[in-house]
Amino acid sequence: MSSSSASSGVSDRFTVIGRGIPRKCRCGRFSVMKTSNTMKNPGRLFHCCPNGSDENPSHLFKWTDISMVEEMEEFESVVDKIEREVGSLAKGLDELEAIKKIAERCEKEIVDLKGVVSSCEKEIQKLRCFKNMIVCGGLVMAFVYYVMFV
Repeated sequence: MSSSSASSGVSDRFTVIGRGIPRKCRCGRFSVMKTSNTMKNPGRLFHCCPNGSDENPSHLFKWTDISMVEEMEEFESVVDKIEREVGSLAKGLDELEAIKKIAERCEKEIVDLKGVVSSCEKEIQKLRCFKNMIVCGGLVMAFVYYVMFV
């Protein structure tokens, strides 16, 4: 389609698939941007197929301003989605920080408990020694009793 052949009814005759700026015609050719030279749309930009013409309406034709509005709408929806995801990540980060503080307190408590366990192990060791001394003393007394009285 030549830039001078774009008329007001062209967009009705040409089927456009998809939203936003068209990249390719359904025939496989990359779209080109041209300027309308018609009285109804002077200077208006449009995307079209290099193979398109008024006689062959099965090729791509789409006004660039409409394509740009569609692109911006898609962009806005993507930005909204990203903003929601960032908010969700920020909330998750706050929760992660709270969990990190709890983990730090738990680590401190573990260190404290290790100290208590170590002290208990020392006390147990002392009690075992004391028990061994009592058993040995009892055996000595039994031996002495046996030697003296039996």
